[in-house]
Amino acid sequence: MNPSRLLLVILMVLTALGEISTQLIIPALGRIEQGLGAVHGASLAALSVFVAAFGVGQLLLGPLSDRVGRRPVLIGGLSLYLAATAWMLLADSMSDFIIGRAVQGFGACTALVLARAIVRDVWKAQAAPALAMTVIGMLSAIALAPMVGGLLTQWGGWHAPILASLTIGSCALLTVLVFYRESNPSLDPKAGHPATLARDYFDLLKQRSSRALALTLAGTYGAMFAVVAGSSAVYIGLLGLSSAEYGLAFGATISGLIGGALFTRRKITQLGPQRIVGIGVSLVATGAVTTLLVHASLGLSVLGLSLPQVLVTLGGGMLIPASVAGVVMPNAHRAGLAAGLMGFAQMLGATCSGLLLGALQDGSAWPMIGVQALFAVGAFSAFSLMTRKARGAAVSAAG
Repeated sequence: MNPSRLLLVILMVLTALGEISTQLIIPALGRIEQGLGAVHGASLAALSVFVAAFGVGQLLLGPLSDRVGRRPVLIGGLSLYLAATAWMLLADSMSDFIIGRAVQGFGACTALVLARAIVRDVWKAQAAPALAMTVIGMLSAIALAPMVGGLLTQWGGWHAPILASLTIGSCALLTVLVFYRESNPSLDPKAGHPATLARDYFDLLKQRSSRALALTLAGTYGAMFAVVAGSSAVYIGLLGLSSAEYGLAFGATISGLIGGALFTRRKITQLGPQRIVGIGVSLVATGAVTTLLVHASLGLSVLGLSLPQVLVTLGGGMLIPASVAGVVMPNAHRAGLAAGLMGFAQMLGATCSGLLLGALQDGSAWPMIGVQALFAVGAFSAFSLMTRKARGAAVSAAG
C-alpha cells in the first residue's frame, strides 16, 4: 500500500469517527435512559449537545490548523475525545453523560474537519474524488454502526457501544501518531485569531456558491438527522423491533448513502459539484415528501417508512461530498477555514433538527417524519432560489 493510499484509509476512519460515536449508541438510547435513571427522551439531549459541540468546534479548530498545523490540532482533539469517552463510561447520571458527550463532540470534530483539510493539502487539484472517498468512510459508519451497536447493546448493555468508540478512537490516535506527518506546508500566522476569524468567515460567505452549498448541506443533514435521532423510538418503540433488528433495518435503509457517494466520486469531475448537489437535493426532498405522504395515507410500517428513505440517503450520499468539495476546492489557501464552515453547516442543521424533534415529541412517528420533510423541502428551496439568482446575475452580466 503506497503512502497516499494508506493516508486515504486513515482519513476515511477519521471522517467516520463522529458518526461512529453517534450511530453506535443510537440502539442503546433506551438502555442508557434506564441505566442512568433518566426520563424517556432525555437521551436526545445527549445527541443534540454532541452535534452542537461538533459543529462549533470546527469553526474554531479548522482555522487554527491553518495557523499551527494539522498534526498538533488533530492529536490534541483525538486525546480530548478519548478522555471524554472514558468519562461517559463512568457516568452515573444523565447530566454527567451529557457533559461527556459535549466534550466528546468537540474532540471528535477535529477528525472530520482536519481530514477534509488534509485531503486538500495532499491531493490538491485532484482532491474532489478523494474527498468523496473519505465521505464514504463516514457514510459506511452511518450504515454499519447501528447494526454493530444493536448487537453490542444486546450483548453487553449500554456500556458496550461506548467502549467500542473508545477502542476505535484509540486506534485512530495511534495511527495518526505513527503514520501522519504534517501536510500543511504554508502556515498562516494570521489564521484563527479571534479578531479576524469572523471577518474571514464573512469573506468566505460573500461567495454566492459557498452560501448556497452551505445552506443546502445544513438542510439536508437536518433532514437526515431527524431520522437518525428519531428512528430508534419509532422502529423499536412503535414497530416492536429488537435492538439488533432495528440496527439491520436502519443500516439497510441508509446504505444508499454509500451508493450516492460512489456516484459522486466517479462523476464529480465530469458534472461538477453544483450539478451533483442539485440532483442530490432533489432526491432528498422527493424521498422525504414521499415518506410523509405514505405515512399519512397508509399508516406506519417498516417498509412504508424505510423504502422512501432510500431516495433520501441516495441523494444525501451524493450531496454531502459534492457540497464540501464545492467550497473547499476553490479555497486551497484556507482549506481549514472552508472545511470548518461546511462542517459547522452540517452540524447546525443536525442540531436544529434534533432540538425541534425533541420539542415536538408526542409518542408518534409524526414529529420525525414532519421534521425531516421540513428540512428537506427547505434545503431544496434554498438551493433552487440561490442558484436561480446566480444564473440570473450571470445572464445580466453577459448581456
